[in-house]
Amino acid sequence: MKILFGILLAMVLMITYWLIFYIKGKRFALRDRLQKSDAIVVLAGTRGNLEFLDSKIHTAVHLYREGWAPYIICSGKFSAKVDSHQPTLIPLQEIEEAVREGRIQNKDIGTASEKWDISLGAEYMRDKAIEAGVSSNHILIENNSLHTRENAEYVLKLLRENNISRIILVTSPFHQLRTSLTFTKVLKSHGIEIINHCAGESEWSSTTWFLSEKNRNLVSSEKQRIKLYRAKGDL
Repeated sequence: MKILFGILLAMVLMITYWLIFYIKGKRFALRDRLQKSDAIVVLAGTRGNLEFLDSKIHTAVHLYREGWAPYIICSGKFSAKVDSHQPTLIPLQEIEEAVREGRIQNKDIGTASEKWDISLGAEYMRDKAIEAGVSSNHILIENNSLHTRENAEYVLKLLRENNISRIILVTSPFHQLRTSLTFTKVLKSHGIEIINHCAGESEWSSTTWFLSEKNRNLVSSEKQRIKLYRAKGDL
């Protein structure tokens, strides 16, 4: 009887812990009810894993094919390089200029010069979308932004130029919360509505993320970045 009770207790605890981590994961991996929109905005970024970037493109193309929006906007100058892809790194001169302009901090120079791969930016996403059958006439690119705040600011310019009032926002599940908060901060005063739809079919899942140390670190990193963004007034 004691053994049976112990087994049941262990099962209850396991389910409870899983539910806690699942709910935490869903807080990051935001997905709103889909509505017809004017454009799908998809952000570059790999965090060192090309599957994260490709899954975002796949999700954006799927939404486009399903008719949720007539345009895809690809945003981001670079992604972190991955071992399986020959990188084209941002020239050091450009990185130093970005520091002088206050776009990034001096401490970012080392990482940027070693890891920021412009061949995995907005143009890569555009080319992948075209390969998947999306007409080039239905793709806009923003390939200058160096971080999430700039993604929002530079995309805003495209949205205003094209009279876009509702977007579907696509990024990696662990990045969706911070991206949503950042875009809301930038776009809200312009009356632009955001529908969140995090990418699917990646290695990061809200049901199992906590089983991987790498994925736990991604969540921890996002929490720290949210704090930093709030401290800067970007959220």
